[in-house]
Amino acid sequence: MNIIEFAEQIVFSNSLEEKLAAPGKLSFDRLSTAKLPSSKSLRTPGRPSHLLMQHERGRTVQPPRDDQLENEESRGQLLHFLANHELLATELMALVLLKFPNAPRAFRQGVLVTLQEEQLHTRMYLQRMKECGVEFGAYPVSGQFWRIVEPMESPMDFVSQLSLTFEQANLDFSLHFSKVFDRIGDAETASLLQKIYEDEIGHVQHGLDWFRKWKDPEKSDWNAWQSSLQFPMTPGRGRAGPRAPFNRDGRRRAGLDDEFIDAIEVFGQSKDRSAAVRWFDPAAEAELAGDQNPKLEQLGRDLEFVTVAMSKLDDVILVREMPSTEIRKHWIDSGIELPDFCLLDELESLQHRKLNRFEPWAWTPKNHAAIESIQESVRHLPNSWDDSKAQLFRKSWGAAAFSRWIESGTEMRSWMAGAECVGVSVGKQCSLSSALSTIRERGFDVAIYKPELSASGRGMHRIDVDAEVPEKNFNSEVDAVVEPWLDRVVDLSFLWHVAPDGAVNFQGWTRPLVSKGGRFEGTILGNPFADLDAEVRKFLLADRYQRLRETASWLEMNVLPELESVGFEGHFGIDAFVYREQDASLKLRPFVELNPRMTMGHIALALEKRIANGVTAKFQILTSTQFAKQRQYLEAIPLVRSKDGRWKSGVVWLGERCPDATLVPCVTVGLGDV
Repeated sequence: MNIIEFAEQIVFSNSLEEKLAAPGKLSFDRLSTAKLPSSKSLRTPGRPSHLLMQHERGRTVQPPRDDQLENEESRGQLLHFLANHELLATELMALVLLKFPNAPRAFRQGVLVTLQEEQLHTRMYLQRMKECGVEFGAYPVSGQFWRIVEPMESPMDFVSQLSLTFEQANLDFSLHFSKVFDRIGDAETASLLQKIYEDEIGHVQHGLDWFRKWKDPEKSDWNAWQSSLQFPMTPGRGRAGPRAPFNRDGRRRAGLDDEFIDAIEVFGQSKDRSAAVRWFDPAAEAELAGDQNPKLEQLGRDLEFVTVAMSKLDDVILVREMPSTEIRKHWIDSGIELPDFCLLDELESLQHRKLNRFEPWAWTPKNHAAIESIQESVRHLPNSWDDSKAQLFRKSWGAAAFSRWIESGTEMRSWMAGAECVGVSVGKQCSLSSALSTIRERGFDVAIYKPELSASGRGMHRIDVDAEVPEKNFNSEVDAVVEPWLDRVVDLSFLWHVAPDGAVNFQGWTRPLVSKGGRFEGTILGNPFADLDAEVRKFLLADRYQRLRETASWLEMNVLPELESVGFEGHFGIDAFVYREQDASLKLRPFVELNPRMTMGHIALALEKRIANGVTAKFQILTSTQFAKQRQYLEAIPLVRSKDGRWKSGVVWLGERCPDATLVPCVTVGLGDV
């Protein structure tokens, strides 16, 4: 038989026996390949009716979990899943022999040897399945491998996609399942999988050898492989993911170098699922104010990885600089699923991805413009930008809205602060002196000056209302709000998300830590109010957080109609706090300001899900000085995780610890007041 005839039999036959039959002696004489379509239209190879591939999502059956394999039928179901993969590999290897008759003879001979091993693997699985009482075709079979690899246009595509991707992932799967079956006492299946594992090492090695012959010699193996794949093929498909441990030794035995192995271990790009695209932009208020503050670019670099806390494996984070291999390994060791990372200036590389939605830190004209080039790839496009959304960022809007809600008669509890706390807008309509006079008339001695468009305490000043304040110290052209200074006891943040379809999700509340200057320093996680005195705890926690629940309801009743009227979507938060009045009684100011964007509170809520029960932690933004003082101590503490993977003690870093960082975000777990 000629090699072409043998390959045609495997690709086009509807008989499983013919597909798996040993060929005997083969010749390499050239023959016509008339049966092979000239275009990329071979939707499926020949299959018997009971093994026709299912191309629609939801039609295939997922393999059973490891803890279900004590059952014979479940073992057979897993082997059924794996047998289909081996049959697909057999068919694709026959296809490459048909498609590329002019490929080097040594390459084709290597493919032929590998193909016959895949035939053997399939027969081995079928025999063991039968012993488990499962016939091939008892469950629907996927055609995913075929659908992705069949359009290959060169032998290089074949070795990149099948040998170095799908077969590389099988180094994880086959070794893992061999150990699982050995552990449950099924020595026969364990031995079968060990044999397949050893063969797969050779298959990857064969592909790697030819890949190195054909790739750009100026590129490393990793860079050449990554650039050779087109979505939905990604390096993420070259590893098993959470189902099986990463197999470093098998990859080394196959000839992959340490740079390649390190890179694939920390790679987390989507496996063809719809992604949320996030990016950190701390300059929303500055952009709307026309302020070109260079410090915000540094802030963006220091904190741009914090959204990894709320991202999943199939998400994308846009970054100014790619995270180092060191920190990616740290995240993996911490149990964080790694999303894909894409440079902001390479955004167009996402044009062919399936993207679900955009979730920037804030929607601004700049961020709307940034995503124009890839909008066609996105399922849910954001509402267009208009100036009504810009008003939400203004302190004066918040002051006017708070006043309006109070005057409208919406029921406020006796323990809530009211009109006496509403800010006074300063600008062309009201001078600073006049605003301070109003604050004085309300019975307050000290006021806080807040620029109209600012965040994290930038530009904020504390002013004695009886002192003579030089107006020249304050820019009269910049609008601002002046409000009473109150004796704050504990800060609060209430957090929501508005989906593209308008659905509102209240996500919870947090206790942010704020410096005297108004800078966000962190959030207490786990048991946020434990260190407060008994009176304050009773005020907040009585009747199972009843006051906090009522505050959230009051805010929703008033804020949501305002946001809906301007078509707002995305994350938002509202700052509040508890303070002492002059008679020492406690009150809660339910609304300080609206943050119409993502906040560090949203990050904190995502982090809190990773904290073990009964453990208190702290999400912190350390200054470079604070970090330098504590670095040796913090880096020496190992991270300890509970049986379910949550954090019990130690430190998790959410940013690079590099010399030029001015801020270092981290989570200190179970370490007390660090």
